[in-house]
Amino acid sequence: MIKILDSTLREGEQTPYVNFTVDEKIEIAKLLDKIGVDMIEAGDPSVSPKVYEAIKKISSLNLKAEIIAHSLAMKSGIEKAKSAGVNRVVVFFPTSKIHLETKMRKTQEEALEIIKEHVKYAKSLGLKVRYTPEDATRTEFDFLVKACNTAIEAGADRISIADTLGIMQPHVFYDQIKKLKKALLPCEIDVHCHNDFGLALANAMAAVRAGANCIHVTVNGMGERTGIPDLAETIIAYNVLDNVEKYDLKYIKELSSYVEKASGFFTAPNKTIIGQNAFSHKSGVHTNGVIKNPKTYEAFDPEIVGMERKIIIDKYTGKAAVKSKLDEYNIKVDEEGLKKIVMEIKKIGDDRKILHDADIIEIAERITGETLDVIPKTINAIILIAVESQVYTTSVVRRLKNFKNIDSVFEITGDHDISAYVKVDSTAELNNLIEELRTVPGIKQTNTKLVLKKHNGVHNGKDKVAE
Repeated sequence: MIKILDSTLREGEQTPYVNFTVDEKIEIAKLLDKIGVDMIEAGDPSVSPKVYEAIKKISSLNLKAEIIAHSLAMKSGIEKAKSAGVNRVVVFFPTSKIHLETKMRKTQEEALEIIKEHVKYAKSLGLKVRYTPEDATRTEFDFLVKACNTAIEAGADRISIADTLGIMQPHVFYDQIKKLKKALLPCEIDVHCHNDFGLALANAMAAVRAGANCIHVTVNGMGERTGIPDLAETIIAYNVLDNVEKYDLKYIKELSSYVEKASGFFTAPNKTIIGQNAFSHKSGVHTNGVIKNPKTYEAFDPEIVGMERKIIIDKYTGKAAVKSKLDEYNIKVDEEGLKKIVMEIKKIGDDRKILHDADIIEIAERITGETLDVIPKTINAIILIAVESQVYTTSVVRRLKNFKNIDSVFEITGDHDISAYVKVDSTAELNNLIEELRTVPGIKQTNTKLVLKKHNGVHNGKDKVAE
């Protein structure tokens, strides 16, 4: 059965500009344990006092997952792992020619002695040991086997094959793991696949088919450069495609969102599984199918990972989607009226990037000749915005200035960081705008205040009321 090791607290924190607090690491570990990952790589205790503190506290939580500390092949690092109370330590030492010669300045014979010495030392402290040959996929095969078997003979029961530069292809990696499985002494095989060519998960799954036992992942695919396999993608791929049901899916979105906020590393809208567009449907053919039966265009129900289905209304829209939207507001139109509304939406959609609910209702009013008392009109509002502490306020301001309904933006002091003055035609449009704002990376919280009366200032001694 496949095992999942999550390395968000180690590999994930190596993402540029990411730095978790101790409390954030503890919360992430607890959520990972709720999902049921088999192992949690909590970090390298030699990195800093706070990393050590986090590992020690996570080790004391009595989680179901095996807690692992990472260490270079250094006795001091292994000792810190032991004192932090982890179940297992990783002894990490490269094997490729370029790493040994240019980075480590060691011969292959010296490398084997270092691997043997430090694995033995970790075992002597009563720790379980995983050996990771860094840059394994660029290592000459016979030496890779020799290095791994040296570690196994010294006491390692797991070997992690690191595709450090993400250069593997699924068929090549399958063959390599198949050969390694035959050549290595008995042990469990992990794979740590980087995503430099977008093949990390495909490579990892190919490795498992060839006999590997465990895939390393991070929440939201974080990590050095372009990261490693995403936790959600990996778990869902095995759940839906291979019927692996050992992990609890309902915490996936909660964990992803928490890590987004804690890290300031925000996922793209088209990110699989947890991206805001993952279950959005736009073209008439797709929306018609999904309204009749979601399985026509969804491989699985979004609710199982805490996501929602969205029907997008714009120039690609068909009648089924528009009727569904009108039904939400209990607006009844005949077939001819529906056709006209759809045609008007397509016409307006050529000139507009986004059509809000208020736009659709306004079109329905024009077509039907009726005043639909659904949404009140003409609203000005001030939206106060709090920004995540690790995010530059100016970067959020730049995004806000691109929203068509935001008239002006101010950076301010106090409990909020930004004030945005908004002009919209309805409460529905205001609600849509607020929902959009909450998806902007870096925005932590919004507080909306409706404007009752706006004063432009004093002119010739008289207060001018604008509206």
